[in-house]
Amino acid sequence: MIYKKQENQFLFITFVHKFKSMKRIYQLLILSFLFLTSCTSFEQKKNEKTTKEFYETFAERKDLDKFLDFYALNAELIDAVPQTVTQGRENIKILFDWSDPNYKTHPEFPKSIEINEILANDSIVAVNGEYNPYYYNGKLIEKMSFCTWLYFNKEGKITKQVEWAQYPPDDLRQIMQFKESVQIK
Repeated sequence: MIYKKQENQFLFITFVHKFKSMKRIYQLLILSFLFLTSCTSFEQKKNEKTTKEFYETFAERKDLDKFLDFYALNAELIDAVPQTVTQGRENIKILFDWSDPNYKTHPEFPKSIEINEILANDSIVAVNGEYNPYYYNGKLIEKMSFCTWLYFNKEGKITKQVEWAQYPPDDLRQIMQFKESVQIK
């Protein structure tokens, strides 16, 4: 009987010891999960904040150097509708050209853009918004909806921007005519 009691005590102590070990394993798993999700959450929040600052700077159209600093040096900007690709920060600067005297803001829309929604993860941010009406060469350009995907590197710079804009029909026709005229035959 004494032998049986010692054996049960040994089993109980072994069980308690294993239970404590399992408890430690569960604690480590939970801590690891919390750490990983907090890192992802941190990157996600950082990219979301950067995206908001990026579009605020774009909306004001005052500090082109600050705007360009959001891009990595070798960034790529893809306009999906006309299927154009602009490579590198310097070419993106030429593309935007905020000093263009032909561009005029609409008096009712002092900011050039409005953001409706931002969805982010640790490396990609999807943005839904509208370009506000503006004038170019005296012609009114109507409000255009857009969807943009911004790809971020670990330094928080935009490495790739893919944009889908809902161009007005006349602009689409001009884009298509231009593309047809430069095609190699």
